Amino acid sequence: MKITLPLPLVQLLKVSLPMLFLVLFLGPLQAQTLRIMPLGNSITQGNTEYVSYRYPLWKKLLDAEVDFEFVGSHNENYGGRPTYEAYNGQTFNNRNEGHWGWNTDQILNGNPGERSKQQLSQWMQRYTPDIVLMHLGTNDMFKGEILDEATLNRTLDNLQETVRQIRVKSPNVIILMAQLIPIDYGNGNANRNVSNLNARIPALAQELNTIQSPVVVVDQNTGFDATSGRDTYDGLHPNASGMEKIAQRWFEAIMDQIIVPLPVELVSFKGIATTSGVQLSWSTASEQDNSHFEVQRALDASDFAAIGQVEGAGTTSLTRSYAFEDKEASAGTSYYRLKQVDFSGETSYSNVVAVTTSSDGLAADMRLYPTHTRGDLVTLQLMALQPQEKFNVEIYTLEGKLVKTFAAEADRRGNYAERINPAELQKASLYLVRATFPDRVYLRHLMVD
Repeated sequence: MKITLPLPLVQLLKVSLPMLFLVLFLGPLQAQTLRIMPLGNSITQGNTEYVSYRYPLWKKLLDAEVDFEFVGSHNENYGGRPTYEAYNGQTFNNRNEGHWGWNTDQILNGNPGERSKQQLSQWMQRYTPDIVLMHLGTNDMFKGEILDEATLNRTLDNLQETVRQIRVKSPNVIILMAQLIPIDYGNGNANRNVSNLNARIPALAQELNTIQSPVVVVDQNTGFDATSGRDTYDGLHPNASGMEKIAQRWFEAIMDQIIVPLPVELVSFKGIATTSGVQLSWSTASEQDNSHFEVQRALDASDFAAIGQVEGAGTTSLTRSYAFEDKEASAGTSYYRLKQVDFSGETSYSNVVAVTTSSDGLAADMRLYPTHTRGDLVTLQLMALQPQEKFNVEIYTLEGKLVKTFAAEADRRGNYAERINPAELQKASLYLVRATFPDRVYLRHLMVD
């Protein structure tokens, strides 16, 4: 059984039942094959021996039964086209937008001496990606010395322009923007430049992020050993170990962003921390040949294990509600998903929900009050966070325009409170207030008359 994905897919749908209601109110979304564009340089393209992360990522997505395809302007690796073994009865198409040795200027403007169509705006005429895996900027870092501010800003500007050009053709695209893998090559200046660029990536992603087209940072740097013979074969290009690490990070990010619908019509899935554990609840609008749900938990959003089973309703057009209590949830953040099993044995997965509990059993929560105001100050409050935990607050119009953003930090007790003045917002009636953490997102609506 293939799982198809409703598009456009945005991160907020995973955590916001009000937003899900808006989508359902506006009508059903068209299910289609997910188009993924790997974008970058030699690390993305690979050569004939080390074929890049794309091949192991392809196998991981096939194992997860995601209906997808890689898209790009060519299907070549550096030095030729490798021979790929078929997997699960399918053939690897090798489509990609990896360009060996290219910097961000070349991606945008073409490679000198080649035809003018060899640039991003022309490539994008051939396909429309739903997700872009952007590992771009490594070749900009080889300048011999530590990058000055102007050169660093040029790379950041080029990354911003890259996102803009992609959105011209794909306004609902999800951009997964990598913090680059490290470099153990030359005199060390290039790796220091990579570190400086990576430090600026989160702010750039936040600036570019919209509800319609999320930009999500993917840390490809941490845990990657660029030493030749470890995760690279030359201090720069990934070997088999490095390819696997990069593929796993992309896989986790992709699965964290998409919503994989069940054969049953799942209308909600949420988790709430309680003093005795985590209470999970979900409901369906209809079911077909639904044997049971396997409840799964993970501590890292990727390594899921079964913790229980709840019987399904078979085939029904009536609304059904389900519940499961995880009494063994540990303090901190746990990730949950449902594995739905048909009577025939075919399976599919729900979206992932994150539930955070503190050591005293209290649930991390976000409150906004009043939620309907005629101009009075509004209090934003988050409780039961980790002490001095950092996060970002963003306020969007319903159309997805970012109107206010600021960095925030919990106090020593794990609590945070801030007053929001509606007069400082643009003239709109409905806003989305979002608190974004590295591993979770909280969302509330605000109505202003």
